[in-house]
Amino acid sequence: MKFSRRDTLTGLALAPAAPLLARKTKALPLLPPEASPFDGLADRLLALMPETGTYNGVPASLDGGALARRMDDYSPAGEAAIRTGLKSGKAWLATMRTRGDPRSTMQRAVIEATLEAGTRSSGVPYGKVNPFNFSGHVPYVVNQIAGPHIDGVNQMIEQQSLQTPRAVDAWLEKLDNFPSAFGGVVEKVRADRAAGSVPPRILLEKTLPVLDAFLAGAPDAHPLVRALAERTEAAGLSRRTRQIALRRASTALQKRARPAFARLRAEIAGMLAIAPADAGLWAQPQGAELYAANVRALGDTRLSPDEIHAIGLDEVSRISGEMNVLLAGQGMTQGSIGARMSALARDPKNQFEDSDSGRAALLAYVRDKVRGAEALYPKLLPETLIPRQSLVVKRIPVATQDGAPGGFYDGPSLDGTRPGTYWINLRDMAAVARFRLPTLSYHEGVPGHHTQGSVATAYGEAPLLIRIGSFNAYQEGWGLYAERLMAEMGAYEGDPLGDLGRLQDELFRAVRLVVDTGLHHKRWTREQSIRTMQDLTGIAATRVTAEVERYMAWPAQALGYKLGQLRLLDLRQRYLASRGKAADIRGFHAIVLEAGAMPLDLVEQRLGLA
Repeated sequence: MKFSRRDTLTGLALAPAAPLLARKTKALPLLPPEASPFDGLADRLLALMPETGTYNGVPASLDGGALARRMDDYSPAGEAAIRTGLKSGKAWLATMRTRGDPRSTMQRAVIEATLEAGTRSSGVPYGKVNPFNFSGHVPYVVNQIAGPHIDGVNQMIEQQSLQTPRAVDAWLEKLDNFPSAFGGVVEKVRADRAAGSVPPRILLEKTLPVLDAFLAGAPDAHPLVRALAERTEAAGLSRRTRQIALRRASTALQKRARPAFARLRAEIAGMLAIAPADAGLWAQPQGAELYAANVRALGDTRLSPDEIHAIGLDEVSRISGEMNVLLAGQGMTQGSIGARMSALARDPKNQFEDSDSGRAALLAYVRDKVRGAEALYPKLLPETLIPRQSLVVKRIPVATQDGAPGGFYDGPSLDGTRPGTYWINLRDMAAVARFRLPTLSYHEGVPGHHTQGSVATAYGEAPLLIRIGSFNAYQEGWGLYAERLMAEMGAYEGDPLGDLGRLQDELFRAVRLVVDTGLHHKRWTREQSIRTMQDLTGIAATRVTAEVERYMAWPAQALGYKLGQLRLLDLRQRYLASRGKAADIRGFHAIVLEAGAMPLDLVEQRLGLA
C-alpha cells in the first residue's frame, strides 16, 4: 500500500555522509532524494494497526481501502507483531540519515520519539501498546472507558468512511469479521490473566454494562445500524445500496457481532471472582516499571512520581487561594472550596433542565461560546494560521456515556471530509453546571484541541507519522493552556462565576497530579482517591468517580494536562522575554502549533530556548 502523498519528504532528502576518519567506515544506507522512507515505515506500522489509520482517515482507509476492512489484531500474536514492528521501525530509523536541515532534523526527532514511546515498556507483556494514541500503553485491553468494544465500535459509528459503495462494503466486511476480531480480544484477556494481570474488580463491573448495551435492543435500533442508515443517506448513496447494506448489517449484527460480544462478556464476568480490589498499577506485575514508562511518555517528564505529587499539591494551594478570593466576592466564605463550589453548581440558576430541551439549550450555549472564541483568532494567531476547519459539537452517545469523561475531542480526518468533533457528556445534568461550560469548550474546541489540531493539519506536506503523531503532554497541555489564555484575553470579564469554573477545572487538573501518583505510586485506594478529589474540587460525585476509574484504566495519562501547561507557560515567559520589544504572543503560538504535536523538548528547541 502506498499513500498518495506527493513529495512527502520535502526537506527530508537523504544526503551522503562526510568521512569520519581516514580509516574505512561502513556508511549508513542512503535513499534517493525522491524516496519517501518514512511513508514506507508508516505503511508497515499501519498494516499492523489499521484502526489508527482508519481513525485518522489516511488514504488506505478510504473508499474501501484495506485498512478499513478489519480491526486491529488484539490477539497475543497480533500484539507481539505490533511490538516487533515498532522495535524494527526504531532499528531501521537508526540506519537512516537525513540532510541535516532544521525541518528534517526536527521531523526525524518526532518520529524517533514516537517509536521510543512505543518500545519503552516492551518488557511488560500484558496490555496494549499504541504510541499513536494518547493513552499509550494501557494495562487492561478491555475496560469501562476504552478498548475494542468501545473504540472499535465508535470508530465505525463516527469516523470510518461511508462515502462510497466500496467504503460501505469495507464497513460491512469489518462487522462480519467481529467473531475473529473479538476472538482475538478474548485470547489476549486470557493471556494477560496468565501473565498475572487482572483488572481491578470495579473496572470489570463497570465494563459489563457497556457490553450489555451492545447486546440489547432491536437490530434496527442499534447504534451501528442507525449510523449506517443515517450516514449513507447523508452521503447520497442510492436507496437500493442503502437497503442492501442495512439488511446485511442487521444480519451480521445478530448472527456474528452480538455472539462475539456475548463471548467477551462471559469472559469478563468470569474474572470477577479473581479480580483484585487494589486500584493502582503497583498491584500488577511489573506495575512500577509500566507506570514509570507511561509517566515518561504521557507526562513528557523525567520527574519522579514523588516530585509530580509535590507539584500537584503546590498547584492546588495556589489555585485554591485564587478561588477563595472570587468565592468571597460572591459572599461565600464558609466551608471548603469543594463544598462552596458544589453549592454554586446546585443553584438552579447555574443549571440547565434535565430534559431533552435542557440538553438542546446546553448544546446551543456551548456552540455560542465556541463562536465567541473564534472571533478572537486575529489576536491569537497570525492570519495565515487561522483555522478554516469546521467544528461540530455533539453529545456523547448514551450507550457509552457512563464511563466516558466530561468532554473530549476527535480531530478531523486527514482528507478533510470529516470535521473535528467536540463531544460533551450529558449523562448527569447536575455535573455540567453552566459556569463550567465555557472552560470546557475552550479546552476541547477553540482555542484548544480543535485549534491545535487544525493548525497542525494545515502544516502541509509532512511524513504521515508526523501527521498522526500523539504527544499527550503537548496536546493536553495546550488544551489547559488555552483555558488560561482565554482568561488572559478577557473572556471572563464581568463573569466571576465563569472564572471560578475555569479555576475549578484547573484545580481539577492539579488534583490529577496528586491522585494519579497517589493511586499508582503511593498505593491509595479508589475510595481515598475519590474522597480526596471531591473534597478538593467540589466536582459532582458522578464525575469524580468516573475520573478516578479513568486514571485506574489509563495510568499517567492524566499527568499530561498540568505538566504540559506548566511547561508551555514557562516557555512562553522565556520566549517573550528573549524577544524584548518585538515580543508577540501570536509568534509564540505560531511556533508552538504550526509543526504539529511533538515532545516539549523539541518545542523548546524550535523556540530557540534550548
